[in-house]
Amino acid sequence: MISFEEAVAAVLKNTSVLPPATIRLEDAVGRVLLEDVRSGIEMPPFDKSAVDGYAVRAAGLAKGRELRCAGIVQAGEDFAGPVGPGECVKIMTGAPVPAGADAVVMVEYTSEQDGLVKFEDGIKKGANIALRGEDIKKGQKVLARGTVIAVSHIAALVAVGRSHVKAGALPAVALINTGGEIVPPGAKLGRNRIYNSNGPMLSALLKTDGIIAAPVIVRDDAQKLKAAIAKALKADVVLISGGVSMGDYDLVPAVLKSLGVKAVFHKVRVRPGKPMFFGVKGRTLVFGIPGNPVANFMAYLAYIRPAIRKMGARADCAPQFLAGTCAAAFEPRTPRRALVLSTVRAKTGYSLAEVPSNGSADILALAAADGFTMIKEGGSVKKNGKAGFISWL
Repeated sequence: MISFEEAVAAVLKNTSVLPPATIRLEDAVGRVLLEDVRSGIEMPPFDKSAVDGYAVRAAGLAKGRELRCAGIVQAGEDFAGPVGPGECVKIMTGAPVPAGADAVVMVEYTSEQDGLVKFEDGIKKGANIALRGEDIKKGQKVLARGTVIAVSHIAALVAVGRSHVKAGALPAVALINTGGEIVPPGAKLGRNRIYNSNGPMLSALLKTDGIIAAPVIVRDDAQKLKAAIAKALKADVVLISGGVSMGDYDLVPAVLKSLGVKAVFHKVRVRPGKPMFFGVKGRTLVFGIPGNPVANFMAYLAYIRPAIRKMGARADCAPQFLAGTCAAAFEPRTPRRALVLSTVRAKTGYSLAEVPSNGSADILALAAADGFTMIKEGGSVKKNGKAGFISWL
């Protein structure tokens, strides 16, 4: 049996980065950029008005001055001819500044009647004009290789003409739930049956990382399980929930061995999730997760998400534990490393409090929690003591 840290390290050691992918910008959030993006244009590409108002010659404008309105220019159009002495042009936000004009007066500081526009005050040259190239120069680096693309980056990428980027790929994931007692959500719940809560939960967790995977339910039958896993092994990652412990119907490890999956580890000194299995077949990663929901959730945060991130070339792939202060004592009473369901409250720092739980099958305790607080093997933490936590907030 290996330690929690050894298990995480083993997963990452056996995970390879996938070849880069060309990704639509709409699908690129959360991916790591694998190229430097430079602008092929200037932004703005022309001098444009930053406000609705009137384009004028600043030198000829004084308080109370009236100018003849020579026309109007809207965004996306050009004004025919220059703005001459004694003239102004009505202009909309984003419209190109007409030749001869060098400032724009906001419409709020003007009044127009019978084609004459009266101005409340003078204006400085360049006022309310966004100059060509003032935001982005041609050839300027917009985003650097290695950036994890955020929603706030999308507009900048589009503005310089990109519709796709070279970015980290996402793995294809196959998701299997084992057990003769589980039925799909919404199905009739027969005698001695329970709903498959693990499958939709893992699907939802995968979706937060951009991956779509629908769960397949397989009964605890060696032949059916072997057929389902053999098909799943065509994916980059296989997640098998249940069937990895020591019971008579925990068939997954033996079936995986028969299919040529090499076990990297089976059992970790951690609670929840002691029977965790991890193996490989070629470049395919296989995770056998203990069937209880809390163990499923913890395994995703600790092992599966890190592997997915490394496959996508992200540098921040290891599970991220932050430091918090315990609002009350944590006494898990286990010789193993404990990951305790907790609430996480941001105050001056992070305040951690244990969520009462009946064990790793307690789905209401999971629903009430914000994260896991880590307690060392055989240890405890007193009130106001420090502890690391991993959160899904």
